Amino acid sequence: MPATIAETLKLASERLRVASVSNDVLDAQTLLAEALGKDRTYLIVNFNEQLGEDLLAAYFNLIERRSAGEPLQYITGHQQFFGLEFEVTSDVLIPRPETELIVEETIRLVEEQKLNAPTIVDVGTGSGCIAVTLARELLNARIFACDISTAALNVARKNAARHELQNRIEFIESDLLAAFPQAPFADFILSNPPYIAAHELPTLQREVRDWEPNTALTDHGDGLSFYRRLLADAPACLNPGGHLICELGFGQSEAVWAMAASLGWSEVRLLDDLQGIPRTIALRQ
Repeated sequence: MPATIAETLKLASERLRVASVSNDVLDAQTLLAEALGKDRTYLIVNFNEQLGEDLLAAYFNLIERRSAGEPLQYITGHQQFFGLEFEVTSDVLIPRPETELIVEETIRLVEEQKLNAPTIVDVGTGSGCIAVTLARELLNARIFACDISTAALNVARKNAARHELQNRIEFIESDLLAAFPQAPFADFILSNPPYIAAHELPTLQREVRDWEPNTALTDHGDGLSFYRRLLADAPACLNPGGHLICELGFGQSEAVWAMAASLGWSEVRLLDDLQGIPRTIALRQ
């Protein structure tokens, strides 16, 4: 039976609430706007509009997916990052605000050091959000985006093409830096590596634990193995004065700092997120 937008949102929100979806009202609105091909403002202005049965059936299918724990971004197929829209699928991590710290710090250092055409390597590019954003922000940069996942690289290529930056980025299938020459060529190596420890996986939100790609979340060990490899391998690839900038998991800053110091990294800085938690480490060769 047809129902109004207001009635539909009330029922959908209740279903999401029963399924323990935290942002039940917002998610119900977002998914209805998606089903209608409109924005959320349209729902408010047209709250008495009657919806047809076909649209209601399609909409409540989306609500069932969200109730089962599937992330909103995988259902809609997109996510905002640094003011850009990115396609996301279950082959890639969903871009998050804290990862923008890597982009911001890279841009700051390029400007501070007056680097006209820096060479940047985005290790474990996933959706390509870091590489694509930097290609837009740093017009003369030479950018490599690598990932061990062919499926992830396909998503990253689509996102580069979406923003007409496909000719600015070279995509390479690689296990971290394995495909690159062990000789100085890069000014920046950037990474948001898998940093969830195996014992922490059961404690994650179901949206993360059950839906995001496992290989992009965890090293199936202590969560630090990718930092060990990057800290050991990056110096051979970095130009003198080059930078390694990585996202950190919660509570990992001291351990990664100690590893960096033991391997002779001379300049190490921690960057806090908006909650004051160290979430990015910036190291200089």
